[in-house]
Amino acid sequence: MISEEKMVHIVHLMLDGIKKAGLVELPKEEEAIREARRTCLLFLNHLNSVADLARQRILSQKNPPQEHTSQWDNLYQKYLEEEWRKKGG
Repeated sequence: MISEEKMVHIVHLMLDGIKKAGLVELPKEEEAIREARRTCLLFLNHLNSVADLARQRILSQKNPPQEHTSQWDNLYQKYLEEEWRKKGG
């Protein structure tokens, strides 16, 4: 997935873009950055848990396909979407 450093960089880019577009004023910019970072971390944790569930479902099969094959990729995508829906994503 994505590292925390990259995610923080993306948060800064998003907030800079929003400010430059004139969509929002951030009188407490550091607070906004902390909240955006916290929200992104929650989202990434949720995404990682869903990805883990999808991977576990594949590996729990009697004869799981090899990772990085088209069969694995198709099952992973299918299970990822199913688990995401189950978790309300």
